[in-house]
Amino acid sequence: MGRIFGRGLIVLLPLTVTVLIIQFVAGTADSIFAPVTDRLIGPDIPGIGLAILLAVVFLVGLLSHRFAEVVGRTVERGIVKFPFIGRVYVTAKQVALSVSGGQESSFDTVVSVPFPTEGSLAVGFLTREFTNDANREYGIVYIPTTPVPSSGFLLVVPMSDITILDMSSPEAMQMVVTGGVVVPNSLGDLGK
Repeated sequence: MGRIFGRGLIVLLPLTVTVLIIQFVAGTADSIFAPVTDRLIGPDIPGIGLAILLAVVFLVGLLSHRFAEVVGRTVERGIVKFPFIGRVYVTAKQVALSVSGGQESSFDTVVSVPFPTEGSLAVGFLTREFTNDANREYGIVYIPTTPVPSSGFLLVVPMSDITILDMSSPEAMQMVVTGGVVVPNSLGDLGK
């Protein structure tokens, strides 16, 4: 009996709190904007204050984004001018943009490889394939570290040791960032 009540509480409590917060915010916004909306549109239009509040928040976010973008570019130009630090920053930024989907990505193919020992597997990204002078096929695999995926290991692995996984890049990154707490519904065959 207590468990059934507890389950019902778990389902209804977040929903009830969410509805109450939305009602409070909508009522407060309606009363704040009432002097303006009553004159322009007419009285007693529920939710109009919330719509205006959302528009104002969006506008402020848009303007602050532009301001942050300008400040960010200025700071970035300053960092890039430092000899060693600038190169590290640019490389880390390129990796972060590729991994997060901010630019055309080489991190679309999720793979597993034996790493750091033969008996274990690491999840990584196949960034490139090539054939060496001896006509052997290799892949370059980036293994991101947990929980900060902008650092990691770069491996050159024979293609025969690489298993392509049925996992999207966002799923793999979520798994890496959470330290394996969040994994795709089905990991499937991870390889050898």
